[in-house]
Amino acid sequence: MSILASLFAKNDFQKDIPLPENEPILFAANHRSFFDVIIAWAVFSRSGINCHCLIRADLFDKPVIGGWLKRNGCIPTSRQTREEAEERAIAELKSGYAVAIMPEGRLVPSHERPEGVGQGRPGISRIARATGATIVPVAIEGSEAVWPLGKAFPIPRLKRPLVSVRFGSPFNLSSDDDIKNVETIMNSIKDLISEMRKAR
Repeated sequence: MSILASLFAKNDFQKDIPLPENEPILFAANHRSFFDVIIAWAVFSRSGINCHCLIRADLFDKPVIGGWLKRNGCIPTSRQTREEAEERAIAELKSGYAVAIMPEGRLVPSHERPEGVGQGRPGISRIARATGATIVPVAIEGSEAVWPLGKAFPIPRLKRPLVSVRFGSPFNLSSDDDIKNVETIMNSIKDLISEMRKAR
């Protein structure tokens, strides 16, 4: 995945990732392109992070990518399999693995994320509360230039777009209100995106 990520984009990955020790970790990232999955896997591989990612269930039936998702321990999720996916994520966290979720639950077009993120869904809060997992926000910028929404495949370009990934400070949820919690998580990602843009 690192090779594929580099083939289509110039990668600006954070090298030192602030992760808690001896705690279950739940990564929460924004989602605007299928390329996000490739980028996330490249980052986790480079950093030696053993992570199970929740991915749209219909992608597991696609040629090539479906087999790759299964081999790499990704967790299929959909409206129909939500409870099963959450239960598996909880089991993986309790077994010592990290889990990655894109709380928006879908690719978010630009007009629905004027401040950088779309509406999050409460599943991530349910998983975090069931395990006591620490949330680590993740901001991905530029992936939609590589693989735009509505395109079947990434677009190779002579001048590769820049894709940046940054990790925010870990935190724990303190509320039993899943809606409030997911707002807190999405705001943490939004703030991280804002910081990235200011630093350019």
